[in-house]
Amino acid sequence: MGELKQLGPDRFQVGRIVVDKGAGRFSVPGRVHVTGKPLEYLATSPGGAKAYETLFELDATGSEFNLACILIGLERDPRTVAAHRQDMQAPLIGPRVAISVAWVDAGKRRQVTAAQAMLNPEADAKPESVEWVYIGAPASQGAVFAADVTGTLVGFKPDENNVIQSAVGIGIGAYGSVRGHAMLPPVGSAIELIVEAARAAK
Repeated sequence: MGELKQLGPDRFQVGRIVVDKGAGRFSVPGRVHVTGKPLEYLATSPGGAKAYETLFELDATGSEFNLACILIGLERDPRTVAAHRQDMQAPLIGPRVAISVAWVDAGKRRQVTAAQAMLNPEADAKPESVEWVYIGAPASQGAVFAADVTGTLVGFKPDENNVIQSAVGIGIGAYGSVRGHAMLPPVGSAIELIVEAARAAK
């Protein structure tokens, strides 16, 4: 895991992630990784096992990403996994986060919600209906943090290796329906993923 550095009052750096603890948000650089193909993850680490079906590749390990979540005040709800296993259709319990993605287009910064970037018109979901929940990779065992092994950071299909997951699965039973929005820059283009704690999280 990258070194934790203090940049100033309430500001830290974890690897390449910049955390603004006071504002309750962090940003991590990355790139557009896959578009136009079936997706199940919004973001994974470089070389992750699920990289072939992720929209963005982020310059962060699972441990770094999870530590950034903790620094902005997120705490895994122990009820999350048990409740979800009982009813896979029920929205996930846990602290909500807002996720957006930014990039430079013709010299100007553009920023949209992660759901807007992820959902193509054929996807059976509306961007405004998507909620993200911090689950903290509950599949982790002992000293091994699951997301470090799998590279899964943010997903929208049920996966206990995710650090953040959509509250309700997207594209379930319709593999290939989520492929990324055409607004995104080409594969390989630099992006920034911004995660913000929802202060009114349920």
